[in-house]
Amino acid sequence: MKGFIGLQSEYSLLNSTIRLGTLFKTLEERNFDTVFLSDDNNLYGSYKFFSAKTHLRRIIGMKLSIIHLEQKTSLYAYAISQTGYQNLIILSSLIQLSKTKVVEMTDLIKYQTDLVFITTGYDSDIDQALLENNYGEAKKRIESYVYLLKHFYLGLMVQTLKMEIEVAPKLQALSLEYTIDMLPIHQANYEGDVAPYDALIQIEQSERRRFDEGDFSLPTYEKLIQSFSEYKVVFNNLNRVFEHVNFSPEKLNFELPNPLEPGISSKVYLKDLCEVGLGLRHKKQPFKNPERYLERLNYELSVIDKMGYNNYFLVVWDFVKYAKKEGILVGPGRGSAAGSLVSFALGITDVDPLKYDLLFERFLNPERISMPDIDLDFPDNKRDDVIRYVQSKYGKHHVVSITTFGTFQVKSSIRDICRTQGLSVAETNRIVKQATEAYDIRDPNTLNILKLAQSIEGLPRHTGTHAAGIILSSVDLTRIIPLQTGSSELYQSQLEASDLEHMGLLKIDFLGIRNLQIIKETLGILEQRQIKLDLHNLPLDDVKTYELLSKADTVGVFQLESIGMKRVLTKLKPNQFEDLVAILALFRPGPMDNIDIYIERRVGKPFEYIDESLKDILAPTYGIIIYQEQIMKIASEFANYTLAEADLLRRGVSKKDKEILESERLKFIRKAVENNKPEALAIKIYDYILKFALYGFNRSHSVAYALVAYQMAYLKAHYFDAFMTVLLSSIASNTEQVMDYIQQLKARGIKVLKPNIQTSDFEFTLTPSGIVYPLIAIKNVGTQAVTKVKEARLNGPFIDYDDFKKRLSSELNDKVIEALIFAGALDGFGLNKKTLYENRKLIHKDYELFVSDIEMKQYDEYSLDELVEKEKMALGFNLSYTPASFYQPLLEKYHLKTLDQIEQTERVLGLIKRVKVIQTKTGKSMAFLEVSDGQTTIDVTVFPEIYSKYNPLMNSKDPLILTIEPNQYDGKKYILNRIEVIKDEHAETQLK
Repeated sequence: MKGFIGLQSEYSLLNSTIRLGTLFKTLEERNFDTVFLSDDNNLYGSYKFFSAKTHLRRIIGMKLSIIHLEQKTSLYAYAISQTGYQNLIILSSLIQLSKTKVVEMTDLIKYQTDLVFITTGYDSDIDQALLENNYGEAKKRIESYVYLLKHFYLGLMVQTLKMEIEVAPKLQALSLEYTIDMLPIHQANYEGDVAPYDALIQIEQSERRRFDEGDFSLPTYEKLIQSFSEYKVVFNNLNRVFEHVNFSPEKLNFELPNPLEPGISSKVYLKDLCEVGLGLRHKKQPFKNPERYLERLNYELSVIDKMGYNNYFLVVWDFVKYAKKEGILVGPGRGSAAGSLVSFALGITDVDPLKYDLLFERFLNPERISMPDIDLDFPDNKRDDVIRYVQSKYGKHHVVSITTFGTFQVKSSIRDICRTQGLSVAETNRIVKQATEAYDIRDPNTLNILKLAQSIEGLPRHTGTHAAGIILSSVDLTRIIPLQTGSSELYQSQLEASDLEHMGLLKIDFLGIRNLQIIKETLGILEQRQIKLDLHNLPLDDVKTYELLSKADTVGVFQLESIGMKRVLTKLKPNQFEDLVAILALFRPGPMDNIDIYIERRVGKPFEYIDESLKDILAPTYGIIIYQEQIMKIASEFANYTLAEADLLRRGVSKKDKEILESERLKFIRKAVENNKPEALAIKIYDYILKFALYGFNRSHSVAYALVAYQMAYLKAHYFDAFMTVLLSSIASNTEQVMDYIQQLKARGIKVLKPNIQTSDFEFTLTPSGIVYPLIAIKNVGTQAVTKVKEARLNGPFIDYDDFKKRLSSELNDKVIEALIFAGALDGFGLNKKTLYENRKLIHKDYELFVSDIEMKQYDEYSLDELVEKEKMALGFNLSYTPASFYQPLLEKYHLKTLDQIEQTERVLGLIKRVKVIQTKTGKSMAFLEVSDGQTTIDVTVFPEIYSKYNPLMNSKDPLILTIEPNQYDGKKYILNRIEVIKDEHAETQLK
């Protein structure tokens, strides 16, 4: 056996640069025939370790942190059988789930069957005792290990001078005294170059260095033999201990748990559920051709049963049913699952696949062994409730979340390396900029840093939790999958999603999306108004909704908020649901190039189909292949593919693999000719498919998400105040967005009222007078403070300022009360802000027993500019006051407009916030201004003649009266005509 103990991979996070992907080839080149993997306390790489193609014998282990005789130390543990591997999994889980990240000796004893334990060299407690010349302590510890562990060996390390001279001879003597075999330890943490490893171990522990400056590189077998020349017996011992070990983990057939009572047939129950569900759907919204629905349903059920996925659909149905029963909104669908009629009948999705021409085979292909993949959308504040239900129903050992690995990226690796080299932030930023902007770098120090950064790029840096994926299984996963703590209450697998799926475990994605929460809460406000909407049966031809979409008034509307998408909407002017479906599929890199073609053809530009036989398939998208399902239908119609074969074609050509492309070409042409189609036309159509295959989008997903977008647009179009109230709450911490949304509300005549200590809550609240600002959005007012206020209000409203202070003075600190004052939350007590502030610490009613006529001292109010500043500090912007407030009398006297009222040439009040001067082609100066009145900001162009006249005034810090006209070529920009200076706030204007 040619191997050694102590090799660690990249999954010993921040402690190895050896990559599993290249490890086996490297070991073969260095004449090894066996690899012992022993990462630090984890089995992150275990699946990849066993699934890699190699001739090497593989023996899996770990370097365990343990407590032995009240001292923290370590042991290598290697599995010699399937039972040993299961115990290794348990020990790894115990250590990763513990707070201390160590294994207690009692657990090590309990789970030691078929595990071989070996001391770890310089950091074992025995070697540490020998380094300290404490021979007696070393003997005591050896005797303890021998007594407690069945398969215990001494690890001999000679890869540092100190270990070779001070430890090895003593360890050999102890080996002979206790007749315990020594095995060869060579801790390997990098392949060759030590510099990247030295930098890596300092990323989180700047003081860390290699022990005794040792060589911890991956050796050749010849070099390893040479280093143990005085102790050759260790290799005979290694062979004797592990010669019969050659196992791989058993491949298990995983099944989902069954939500039904024992004895009930999943197949029959699923069929019954679907028939009842489909009947209810038909009763609510009659199908045009019910026979087609029954035919499709029976086909899908037969495929699901044949592939063994009856329980999968029942499990999903069960927790979706729970969510709906609890009033938790479930998205209409996501991904290819929306193409399943079974999903529609069960209420898992709300997209009718026959109505929208969606294909089941895009979801589940009977000719390809594949896992079903139903992803579910829930409101992001309710997702965890559904997961908790699943965990409680099936047990915490059957439901686990999934680990992800954060890796070193280009910029992060450079920054981390720079930090280990002691470089300043400025110097680091300079190097990052040079590296990412294609500078010609010649400085040796910079080049060295980039070389080090490149060598660690792609290595795992830390673990995270998969954003949505959950694994469910009927078997107890604790002996099959190594576990660790994650970001949720669930156990978390140490393996990543791809490993788990390759093992045969089924993953279900529970996604939390903010938009469903917005929809649900908007519907809640409407219910308070006695308005009941059937969200899933809204009219899809609503004129008001399409008017909103055509104007791109889509702030807050799912998938339609971006500037680019708004631009597309104004050009497209959608007037039917299919427009939304198409644009969601097209608005992506690649297919985006077809958007203008689509719009031109939609409004009447002539075009030809590649062949008239494909007209029915391509007519809805004006001759352009937009959807993957169209590729499948073309193959089915033109070349007589089954839809299952067509899905294999779609998958194959989308990979752009030359071998697959050529074999599929020959197959497509052959089948087309057999279907009586001309060969030349078959070639032409196949090439046409190739042109769009890479960009084709899943229509099922596009239809489902278009429904969510339409629902939100409908709510915004018909119930603007309710929709915007909820939308404001969803972004309450983003001051810029709050300001933007408030402007939109003002433009529609809806007031946003300052916070009120008597009524404000955690969210924005809609009232007949306007939308009330929440307490939680005030700076320095946290969740605990708002909770205390709400609890106090349960005993009745605050009678006056004294009553407020008396009931809450011990609960709210000075900063909170100050913030409430200047945000306007205490204005209802009838006192000005200075009086409120100056009396904030004194409760006058407490003195009435002693002084009958004590009164609260009154103060003159702060100046307007102080109120503006203090409100801005409390809210992050001005809600009640604006800079224009100083000049309100002037605005009224001279009939000035505000910036958001400019429709033609107007005189307005504004502050010039920014000036950008440029030179025209003729050498004259002109400028672009950013003008604000504290609420609205606009861009204003100043042409040369006006610039030369008013240039000196453009750096003024004071408000100016500006005469502005809209730019006729761009409705969002304006042109400056004139500036008037205000002498003082009471004076007439001085014309310029």
